[in-house]
Amino acid sequence: MKFVIRVLAIILCILSLGAFISLFQKGIHLSFSSFWQNFIHLVFTLTHPASMTFQTESFMHDAKYDVFPDFFGYYFYTLTILFLGFLLSLGFAILWILITFQLSLKKRLLLIRCSTILESVPDVFVIVLAQLFFVFLFKKTGILVFEVVGGSERPFALPLLTYSILPTIFLYRTLMLIFEDELMKPYVELATGKGLTGFQILMRHVFRNSLVSLINHSKMIISFMLSNLIMLEILFNTYGLTWFVINHPTYEIATMSVLLIFIPFYLLEEVVKKLKTKYVGGE
Repeated sequence: MKFVIRVLAIILCILSLGAFISLFQKGIHLSFSSFWQNFIHLVFTLTHPASMTFQTESFMHDAKYDVFPDFFGYYFYTLTILFLGFLLSLGFAILWILITFQLSLKKRLLLIRCSTILESVPDVFVIVLAQLFFVFLFKKTGILVFEVVGGSERPFALPLLTYSILPTIFLYRTLMLIFEDELMKPYVELATGKGLTGFQILMRHVFRNSLVSLINHSKMIISFMLSNLIMLEILFNTYGLTWFVINHPTYEIATMSVLLIFIPFYLLEEVVKKLKTKYVGGE
């Protein structure tokens, strides 16, 4: 029951925010009557999605097009990039962590300092640099390894790889702090006393406990990945969800997009937390 109330409260907040944004869509109309009217219209539109339309610049002025079913193509493309990008970033970060702990202390500290510097690199710089590199490679070799920008088809491989770079560094830094904290706990000394090697302790105990601890940082990780996604879809012209919202800026579409992003992530987070509580214990 608490879960349902919490979900409904968050949805109500998103709808209220969407109605508030509508007051600024065509000039500024700050009045409660306008807010309430737009709120009711928003609820009706979202409960009757087939009626939702958008306008686009074309030779036919005031031409309106149905949002659905084409909207699902933009939506599922973005979700695919988000989830695969997270899994790819997590895999790279874990591999990087395991390599780091096999190095000497001096090399390990050097690698951590490098990751700190790389973490401060803007996402725009990373995306543009990746595009320029593959354009340069194409000019020199004539081989187009990846589609650099969206056209008739959505590029997939290069945006996914580029998208995973900064989250990999972010997850590496986060996991590194968690690993170091785990290594200070008494069970590590106990495992060492039993004759386990450093690598065995890392894989059997620290690795598992660190991934469980990573769940506590899920909100921060999701926020970081969503913020990077916006610039990715703009610069790669990928025709994803954020691209669609930016190019068709109506409060109905924006509110619906926020809800469709919120619902799967929130449900996934709740499921993961339930599994953590069931098998590990704690909140």
